[in-house]
Amino acid sequence: MAGTTTGAARAEQPECRSARAAIPGYLDRRLDARHQRRFEAHIDRCAGCIRAFIDVRQVGWARRSASGARSWLN
Repeated sequence: MAGTTTGAARAEQPECRSARAAIPGYLDRRLDARHQRRFEAHIDRCAGCIRAFIDVRQVGWARRSASGARSWLN
């Protein structure tokens, strides 16, 4: 499709780099309200970044599960 940006190509865009860099802060609840809203708005419309977010989240769950640590979701 003409004009379609792939996930890999989009990841090079400044907004995607910023969103992906913010994932750890978002998960640790360290983002201020403005940055949290901006991050959430971006991942709501960017399939590549939501995939990256899900991947990071799943790795965290797997690491906690493997170590026997209790998840903050429990």
